Amino acid sequence: MAGEPTFLGIVAGDWLQAGATIFAVVGTILGTLHIERKNREAANQEDVNRVTEVVTAMQVAAAAIRAGLPEDATNYDHYAKSLSMQTALKTALDMYHFVRADTKVKDLKLWRALKSLDEVLTTHGKTVENELRIFNTDGNHTAVFDINRQKVMAASVPIDTAAQDVLAATPD
Repeated sequence: MAGEPTFLGIVAGDWLQAGATIFAVVGTILGTLHIERKNREAANQEDVNRVTEVVTAMQVAAAAIRAGLPEDATNYDHYAKSLSMQTALKTALDMYHFVRADTKVKDLKLWRALKSLDEVLTTHGKTVENELRIFNTDGNHTAVFDINRQKVMAASVPIDTAAQDVLAATPD
């Protein structure tokens, strides 16, 4: 077709087709990148929600123990309540370790708070675990009950504080 306008020897229709193809490719790439970014953000938020849920359970259990374990070891209700409270904290610690192993945190403030909680649990989590094990094996012995009460209440203070710090650092 001799009468069609050309630019650099290429007809206008070919330029239009090439431009549309380039636009479509760039649009597809940008759209895919946007979708992937949104998926990563959603996965990150899911991780944060999961770890926040477990840290909340830990903080509630530690705060209950921090407020005071029952004092009378000869009273079965006190013994059972103390055992239940310690078991709830131990269960929350186990859930935290399970969730934390898979959690990737992008927020630096939250990461620092979780790292601090990890360090607290390295020390005080073992106390809770060991005391619960001893408490379960010795039964309703007054001396064991008193020592257990003191150690677990002391261990719950830094756990509660570190858990509160994590919850405060959680992005909205």
